[in-house]
Amino acid sequence: MAISQAIAPRNAKNRPYVLKKGVSVISDLADGGAVYGYPGDYYGRIYYVNNITGSSSYDGLSWDTPFDQLSTAITASEVYRQLPSSTTNEYSRNIIYVQGTGTAYTKLSTFPNHCDIIGIGANPRGYHEGVPYVQSTTGVDTVDGTCEGLYVANMQFGGTGTGYAMDLTQITKSAFDNCCFWNKTSGGIRIGIAGAVRFSNCQIGGGDTSNGATGFEITGDNFNACVIEDCYIFGTTTGLKVTSNTNQANNTWVRNNFIHGATIGVDDNSTMSSHNHWVFYTGNYVQSADCFDIEGAGDGLKQIGNHANAAGTSVWEDAIA
Repeated sequence: MAISQAIAPRNAKNRPYVLKKGVSVISDLADGGAVYGYPGDYYGRIYYVNNITGSSSYDGLSWDTPFDQLSTAITASEVYRQLPSSTTNEYSRNIIYVQGTGTAYTKLSTFPNHCDIIGIGANPRGYHEGVPYVQSTTGVDTVDGTCEGLYVANMQFGGTGTGYAMDLTQITKSAFDNCCFWNKTSGGIRIGIAGAVRFSNCQIGGGDTSNGATGFEITGDNFNACVIEDCYIFGTTTGLKVTSNTNQANNTWVRNNFIHGATIGVDDNSTMSSHNHWVFYTGNYVQSADCFDIEGAGDGLKQIGNHANAAGTSVWEDAIA
């Protein structure tokens, strides 16, 4: 049955409607389509960004009046999400569409909360033209800060100079699909604390003019219930690095990735010692002089079915050495 085209309830007169079991569906109600999420008559706002045709003085609510920068849309999204000013309406989720152009977008000081950022344009693993690309050319990170409830797809983050393409103190309940974090001297991604975060089909580290020392670095005390899958992770020194103070990486999967580090492929210094703490490295292809440098992981880390190409010699590894 088609979604009703009735006038929205806020404009409608008192017109009762009776739902009939086995006949009616929720979409028969005015605004019933919103139950299925977006697009549709959704309670959150949709913002549009184009750094060629946009302006910071526009409202950003259509492609005819887009914002000029992603940072402008993020500010607007956070203001709207927190209305009324005394509370944070976490039940409303906004969307930001970013047009790929031939001009890079300026760096971000933070990501939004409870928001989707969707890049519209060419494959983000390609060069910048037509790609929604956020760039920093100085010695600062492209994106930093903290966030919760974020979803990012088809975006590219990078630039020359020191720093990381993304450097987050904390991120939770978020996901990144088909994104690129590259071409910063320090590395692709550095995260302190993370919980329930997924990276899928992303390029992390590497680039066309300079490559970061570490592809993906985890530095904080928690990296829990996370997934890193089907990604290309590249560092001139280390591909994936988990520092020694990360001692509560519970139920995290690192699977089906290509991981390269000239010195160490996977450098995991987790201090886990309990069966309650698990990190699984499964189905990865790791290329390095020292593919797996696993220290202090105790019983909590498992390495299953990875293909390790150490110093040009291919060796299958099915368990911790």
